[in-house]
Amino acid sequence: MKSTKGILGFICGSLLVGVPVIALTSVAMPLSQVNPDSSLLSEAPSNLDSTNTPRNTPARTTSVAPPPPEQLQSPSAIVVPVNGTVNIKLVNQTYTDVTYQVIGETETRTLPGRSEVTLQTLKTPVNLTLHRPDRGFLLVRPESSEAGMLEVSLSETTDLGIDKTAMTIQENGNVFLN
Repeated sequence: MKSTKGILGFICGSLLVGVPVIALTSVAMPLSQVNPDSSLLSEAPSNLDSTNTPRNTPARTTSVAPPPPEQLQSPSAIVVPVNGTVNIKLVNQTYTDVTYQVIGETETRTLPGRSEVTLQTLKTPVNLTLHRPDRGFLLVRPESSEAGMLEVSLSETTDLGIDKTAMTIQENGNVFLN
């Protein structure tokens, strides 16, 4: 019998109907022929010195802080805080519930459809989240009516591009939607 040393044959079949069987052939070679430069197989550089003590190499970390909202967009509204606080009147113009939370101030609450609520003396900065439990989109329109008061109308939209789920009022009274 002839020796077929170094040749290994594989037959790969397909379980799909109508796809032909493919024959693949592979030739085994000594490692020196595949990679004649044995220096490429040496160990990777270590962070240890000759006494197996870690070298003092400073970690290279670079972090870039995201730009503040005012550099990415203009404020959606401006409210004048009174003694560092604002009032927010939420007006739900939809026919469905809207859940909301003032981060760090309130638990999650529900505002029924066609109703309103006034959140009083919220210390700036204020972060408000909004969500429709039916997963519908919200059109959020903040409007300053008087010093210290921001009226926020919530209505339905089908446009994902204008759907908003968060509102931030900065210490200076700038209002941003996200």
